Amino acid sequence: MIKVIPVLIKTMSITRIGSTGVYFDYASADIVTYKLPLQDSNEVYYIPAIPATSFKGLLRSTYEKYLRWNNVGYQRREVKKERIKNIINEYSVNHGDTVKELVEEMKSELRRYISGGLIKNTNLPDDITELIILYLNVTGWNSKDACYVTSDLDQCVNLSIIEDEGVRKKKELWLKLMERDQICKVCNVLGSSGVRGKVKFTDLIAVDPFPVYIERSTHIAINRLTGTAEKGKIFTEEIIPPGVKFLGFVAVLDNSILNQVREMLRILKTKAERGEVWIGGRGTAGYGTFEMHLPPEIIEFSTHSLFRGRRLGLKESEPAPNPTIVNGIISKLYPSSFTSSLVEVTEGEVEYEVVIEGEGVTKVKSVDDLKKITSELDKSGKKYQIKTHGEYHL
Repeated sequence: MIKVIPVLIKTMSITRIGSTGVYFDYASADIVTYKLPLQDSNEVYYIPAIPATSFKGLLRSTYEKYLRWNNVGYQRREVKKERIKNIINEYSVNHGDTVKELVEEMKSELRRYISGGLIKNTNLPDDITELIILYLNVTGWNSKDACYVTSDLDQCVNLSIIEDEGVRKKKELWLKLMERDQICKVCNVLGSSGVRGKVKFTDLIAVDPFPVYIERSTHIAINRLTGTAEKGKIFTEEIIPPGVKFLGFVAVLDNSILNQVREMLRILKTKAERGEVWIGGRGTAGYGTFEMHLPPEIIEFSTHSLFRGRRLGLKESEPAPNPTIVNGIISKLYPSSFTSSLVEVTEGEVEYEVVIEGEGVTKVKSVDDLKKITSELDKSGKKYQIKTHGEYHL
């Protein structure tokens, strides 16, 4: 059965509209604008939105990086190095050509990292084991759980669609070196080349305030020697202010991965709280910081929002044909069955249970206490599940 998870992102600093264009950037998602004609008006508004593809990419890269570097100590690295040496020695006997091809592809891959400033030494070794160690030092040693999707060599792909036998053998060798099944834990959820994903995303659309007033900011470059403005170095960018709320939905199409999707979203939420990820461009200049809200949190919307000052609870739900929170504009923005995961609430008696894997249950009664407990669990890397008991007054 499909589960729908509402996701709300609130900007905490000015946020730039447009792409970053940085290849090695784990940390950002693009924002675009598109036209939304309002049914009850002759005006056309430009509504900022985080595209589903950009949010999915940010979620993937954040979780991928988390897994690649998670629980990788010195001893584990040494064991992996020894294993790689043994596999290469074994393959070199009967499949020397495959190993040679892998050496050339590894060098091509690492030259891109050199040009990106990720590797300082420009003299690459000829030994395949040393090349792989260089690669893992950049991308993370836990290659068993996650591929590196921006790498032509390391990304997951359905082997059955590879027609060239030499390419397929090289890929099979690589998977053995990385200790990985054909499809990693991330691509099993989000999909990859020749592999259908098990999660559907909607765009995250600015709903509070509505419409958002897009502002323009002008910048000018200063000559370091004269201290004056550089001629022809003025540029203008579109920005949105802090405090804008973006709403979207994640539909989990396979219940077997539901807990993993929850974990992915929690990790992204934690990284956002620490300022390690951002949306839009110029993140290193302080743009695009955000906070993320997930079930079972309650969100208050302003009177200038699409929800007209309502207080809504976010909850996981199965798609329902008759949602309670719907109006003309909302029904244009999202599949109407997804909005059943939004419930209007006032104060009520609610109790939360945090089920911690291997430790039992912790009960809390406030959202603040819930945030405190889950934040500590996220830092420690422990797995948990949140259950809600009681009723809100609807």
